[in-house]
Amino acid sequence: MIDSVEHPPNGSGPVSVQERSGPVTIGPVEPEKDWYEWNLIRCQDPTYFNLIEVGESMRAIRDGELFRAEYPTWADFCREKLKISVHQAERRIQSAEIASEMVAADCAHVPSSESQCHPLTQLEPGFLRVYAWELACSLTPVGKTPVGVDVKRAVRLLESWRLPINEDKRAYFDFRKLLYASRIPIKLAEGISNSSRFQDWVKNDASVTERRLLKTLVEELVHRLNSMDVIER
Repeated sequence: MIDSVEHPPNGSGPVSVQERSGPVTIGPVEPEKDWYEWNLIRCQDPTYFNLIEVGESMRAIRDGELFRAEYPTWADFCREKLKISVHQAERRIQSAEIASEMVAADCAHVPSSESQCHPLTQLEPGFLRVYAWELACSLTPVGKTPVGVDVKRAVRLLESWRLPINEDKRAYFDFRKLLYASRIPIKLAEGISNSSRFQDWVKNDASVTERRLLKTLVEELVHRLNSMDVIER
């Protein structure tokens, strides 16, 4: 039954508020109704669909005012149809947007629950949210996905690194932020380098060109790091 609506009905899609200014018509062909019902199924069964899918469908129903097919307001729809409050619905939509940010940033892991996403709402969209999520993943034991508490910890760390009012220290905080940001990819590369699978490949299958390229990249990185000398007084 779910499989029949795995994809949006043909000819359907989000409807703007202006397009919904007139009365809802009843007829043999109702693509808008099909679009509403397809999104409704995803909203009513959030355990079957992933966080992004559910949030996108809720946003489609809210922004397109598709709920007017049955209810006069968004709040009535949330309370009567979804059995949740408007606050819960808005939080779910926002969580889906945050998870989509992680997908767009090509993160290795993507949040799958609201509890993982909610702490990230304290940060500005973009780099800080992505970095906080990646930081939470790096602070979590290998093989495990961070839970809400882990994300809160990462957000608190970032909050403590924010730029102070004193503009004289801006360069210091910018420099420190970039160094911290570089630790995550370096740590991931180190893990790959130390793995037996990678070492076996280097010894048995890698070509001379491939070995030389990797060696050059590592030497260049080490050289750049050594060139950033911090003098102690």
